[in-house]
Amino acid sequence: MRAVSIIFFILLPTLAMARPEPPALEGRDLKGQQVSLAALKGSVVVVSFWATWCVPCKKELKILNKLLKEKQALRAIAISVDGPETAADVRATVKRYRWTMPIIHDKDGSISSVHNPRSSVPYIIFIDREGKVAYTQAGFSQAEQKKFIKRINKLLSEELTNK
Repeated sequence: MRAVSIIFFILLPTLAMARPEPPALEGRDLKGQQVSLAALKGSVVVVSFWATWCVPCKKELKILNKLLKEKQALRAIAISVDGPETAADVRATVKRYRWTMPIIHDKDGSISSVHNPRSSVPYIIFIDREGKVAYTQAGFSQAEQKKFIKRINKLLSEELTNK
């Protein structure tokens, strides 16, 4: 029994570090195209929950949009959580900031209820190349910007183990 306990405690850190599979995420972007997290497996994906009235969200998406142009294996899905009172502003905001990633407007909250149940904005999910959640981040500030970029770079440097 003692040997089993010792083995358990040796393996515990490894088990604790296993990355979970995210629930399915799919929807139609503002252009009507089908967007699916599963279709992006093999790339590092950043899923960002944002709102038109959220200043930190816009800062985070501006940086993400720049990184998407620089880093070939990086993909993103931005999920707008705007309600009926600001829904009309979603397209105008995307156009104004020239964001290139697919934008899904989660009008009914069905995506947020599964992936962002606290309804935080910005709320960021970092998905590794194997399609597993590596990190999550609520909020975005100057201090968190460095951590945001560092996490993306770390995930981009990881090799795909299931080739």
